[in-house]
Amino acid sequence: MAYDDDEEFPYTTIGTDEVKCMIEAGAHVIDVRQPEEWNRGHIPEAELVPLNGIYSFGKALKDLNLAEDEDVIFVCAMGQRSATASEIAMVGGLKKVYNVAQGMNGWVARRYPIER
Repeated sequence: MAYDDDEEFPYTTIGTDEVKCMIEAGAHVIDVRQPEEWNRGHIPEAELVPLNGIYSFGKALKDLNLAEDEDVIFVCAMGQRSATASEIAMVGGLKKVYNVAQGMNGWVARRYPIER
């Protein structure tokens, strides 16, 4: 199998403006933070699936029964945990996976709506 240097990450990292557009177009948003972080504020359309370990997270993702070609956006506080979640999702068979570059910090900085 050929491997290109520019294919470092199999998922796409996107900014908050693009996230907002994708949500409006029907993309699925998964927040991978812990419940106490979620309770402090989250994207209104998001679903909470905490990243507590590769196997439990992979199983929780499977249980959502997402279509492999559905747009799925992962968000955490700063973009690190969601990057890990994005990789797990790709291994799990999802094909259109996106990571929010600055996570909820970026979302809040743009003054986009949050739910508590």
